[in-house]
Amino acid sequence: MESRDLALLGASPLFAGADVRALGPFMDLPGVRIQTFRPGSIALLAGCSYKELRVILEGQAEAEMAGPGGRSTIVERFSAPEAVAAAVLFSPEPILPVSVIARTELRLASIPRETLLAAAAALPPVLEALLADMGSRLALMADKYRSLSFETLRERLADWLLRRAGRGHPGPGGLQLTLPESKERLSASFGVARPSLSREFSWLEDHGLIKVQGRLIEILDEEGLEALRAGRGDGGN
Repeated sequence: MESRDLALLGASPLFAGADVRALGPFMDLPGVRIQTFRPGSIALLAGCSYKELRVILEGQAEAEMAGPGGRSTIVERFSAPEAVAAAVLFSPEPILPVSVIARTELRLASIPRETLLAAAAALPPVLEALLADMGSRLALMADKYRSLSFETLRERLADWLLRRAGRGHPGPGGLQLTLPESKERLSASFGVARPSLSREFSWLEDHGLIKVQGRLIEILDEEGLEALRAGRGDGGN
């Protein structure tokens, strides 16, 4: 692998904790390759065997899941230098459940499972990052299952904010927390369009429940959010 690509790979959360010089020999093993895709093209197709980890070196992509009537739903967005579906790689049946579509010029590093395991065995930070990635995916899946118990996006958002309030810190008007990701990515995790999620944030702010400053959220009325979560407030979405 060329030094520039190795540096890009080393910036990925999966490899950022490892010395890029120690990572280099693994990325020179047979089977490691770089792929390039044009905007709008399919980088990975749902249902295909997934035995090589893909890491985005440059560009952006979206994961789409096919639904009834041929309609597709965007379930996740990826940007360099993220890894794609590391948990699927280590599942008993490594079959990709979504299609990955290039939204810009996209360059992917493909790393065979065996090569990744060898790097993880030799470099503890890589192993720790892999386990952390799979743990976060499991937590995200639990979040999605939990959201099914709520009737509206407003109730789901109130629940999401309250469960993260305990990790916040005191602010001028209440607990403050920082969104762990952009609203665009958060909307994808909720399975809704970004404008829909933005409208709900605006509604909560207009009704004095929260204050929004970029990715900083200040919870002003926990009881009001509790009422929304319980379906006792105006859940009008």
